[in-house]
Amino acid sequence: MSFLPRIYADPALYETFMINGIGILSTENAHYLGNVLRLGEGDKVALFNERDGEWLCNIKSLKRGKGSVILQQQTRKPLIPHGPTLVFSPLKRDATDIAVRMATEMGVRVLQPVIMKRTNSQRIKEERLRSITIEAAEQCDRLTLPEIRPLITLDQFLESWEKDRVLLTAIERWDTRHISVKDSQNFSGNEGILVGPEGGFDDCEIKTFLRCDFVQPLPLGMLTLRAETAIAAGLAQLLNHIQA
Repeated sequence: MSFLPRIYADPALYETFMINGIGILSTENAHYLGNVLRLGEGDKVALFNERDGEWLCNIKSLKRGKGSVILQQQTRKPLIPHGPTLVFSPLKRDATDIAVRMATEMGVRVLQPVIMKRTNSQRIKEERLRSITIEAAEQCDRLTLPEIRPLITLDQFLESWEKDRVLLTAIERWDTRHISVKDSQNFSGNEGILVGPEGGFDDCEIKTFLRCDFVQPLPLGMLTLRAETAIAAGLAQLLNHIQA
């Protein structure tokens, strides 16, 4: 299926799939398949979402921003969403886009934006971020989309975090000899990773983290990484440990 075009089929728009096997494409999807990929009647495409799984389809019609497909067979069943939570401070627009895209490709289940003392952007455009997660999921063969939660303060987040879940916190310049992911208990993939804003964590925030029993410092080396780079590095460490 990886060589076929993959299209995320919003469950709310594709209710007819499970009724008569024919689905009406959204205007955006029809435009993409017809005008961008230059596909036409009879060509194959994979449609997927978290509720219905993934389906091999034949294009029934495609013209002027309108189209429909015929379901052929289910190639992947629905999955229960699973994966870590990424807790991050909103970054500049391009950096946030990169971070969300990488997090989606690396299997993050929940995206939790948090306002910290040095956060330089206190707005999140959830619709834009959802579009980015859809594009990333289509590209990387992922079946589910990350849940994008509303922007909250750091205090609100720490208060709401489940105390029996580990929260790996990427504190820059943390002594790499102090602790590492490999020294810790086995991870299930349900943990969280907290990465700060471009200016790093405030000293008071770090002291707060270290007083929390569920927080585990996550060293990322002695170099100071950009926030979006730290997100990728932290997720790579966690995923590598889970899969080891």
